[in-house]
Amino acid sequence: MNPLPDPKAVSLDEAISLLEAGKGEGLLVDLGHGRTATADGHRGEEGLLQRLRGHRMMMSLASGGADLSRFAGMGDAVIVAPLVQEILDAADQKD
Repeated sequence: MNPLPDPKAVSLDEAISLLEAGKGEGLLVDLGHGRTATADGHRGEEGLLQRLRGHRMMMSLASGGADLSRFAGMGDAVIVAPLVQEILDAADQKD
C-alpha cells in the first residue's frame, strides 16, 4: 500500500476561497515564512476558515492596508472584547 502524497500547500487567499465554496477538505495552507495551517482543530474546516480570515486581517493591519476609517467617529456604539479593542487601538496609532 502506497502512502498518500502530502497535499500541495495553497495560498491564503486561495484557501479562503476554497473553504468558502465548501471545497476545503484536506487543505494545507501556506502562511509564509515556512508556516502552514490545516483544519486540525475541533471546529474543522469552519475553524480553519475563521483562523485564516483572522490571519488575513492581521496581515492587513500589520502592513497598514486595512481601512479602519469605518470605526472612526462611532464613539461608544461599537462594543468589542478588550483584546480586540487593544488590537484596533494599536492599529490606529501613527508612528
